Amino acid sequence: MTYIIATLFCLASIVSACTGYAVYSDETWFGMNFDYPPESEIKFTVSDYDSGLVFDMSFYDGNLDIWIPTVAMNEHGMFASLQYQCPMIEGEPDPEYDERCIWELFITSINDCTSLEQVEAFIDTVKLVNMYELTLHTLIADMSGRAIIAEAGFNENLITHMDGDWIVMTNFKIADSRDISVGKIEGVGADRYRNALAFIENNFDGFVLEDAIGTLEAAVNTDEIWATKASTIYDPLNRTVYVCIDGNFNHVWKVSIDSRSIETFSGFDSDRSMQLDENGITVKDLRLWL
Repeated sequence: MTYIIATLFCLASIVSACTGYAVYSDETWFGMNFDYPPESEIKFTVSDYDSGLVFDMSFYDGNLDIWIPTVAMNEHGMFASLQYQCPMIEGEPDPEYDERCIWELFITSINDCTSLEQVEAFIDTVKLVNMYELTLHTLIADMSGRAIIAEAGFNENLITHMDGDWIVMTNFKIADSRDISVGKIEGVGADRYRNALAFIENNFDGFVLEDAIGTLEAAVNTDEIWATKASTIYDPLNRTVYVCIDGNFNHVWKVSIDSRSIETFSGFDSDRSMQLDENGITVKDLRLWL
């Protein structure tokens, strides 16, 4: 899967909010709230690559005239969410041959891997670095019950492994908060982080689709500019994705990766469906289904 060149991330203003999570209860669920200014369009696609089918959500950058992916799951149940890390850390203007930016890890995880073990093997061969004008981190999870958050350090790769049955990532640097109690964590997204964690903890037993959606609803961003524009919930076992838009969780669409289709799922007066390919469907188009 070819996902854009490095310079587009250097020039684009990506995700200064967002919340991602992975939960392993009786069922496995992944989720991500995409919080972004309203002028950017968002679309959902299912594309067929040599490695298999991939669902991704991307946003349009008008300056570059290109769609930039920010969260994805492949047909093997590999999930990855790419989010802004704050505060920004000055990165490498010209990475060395053995250095890889976080966005490249995101791409490799979805394009080339079927398990977190393969992702970790890749990480062991490279030094993760921040881009010169953009600091990102990524949450990566598989179907086996293993998940990590990967961040770039100055002299080492900063890999935070899930400790327990769930993991959440917003925008503060996770590696710097490992030994800090949840209530004392500060930084961008700290409140959303606490809200998501609390919801998961309170609903972990028998965690099902309604709880997977509820986690993102608990962490929704109501900021006037960086409000939640799209939410995606992933069922890796059934290769299914559920979609909500505009911070409204009363209307839910269902995407089948296997059949490459999207359909109304709940909250609609009538049923509707369509095939979903690499051209995708935008949030603007989905609003017409309401």
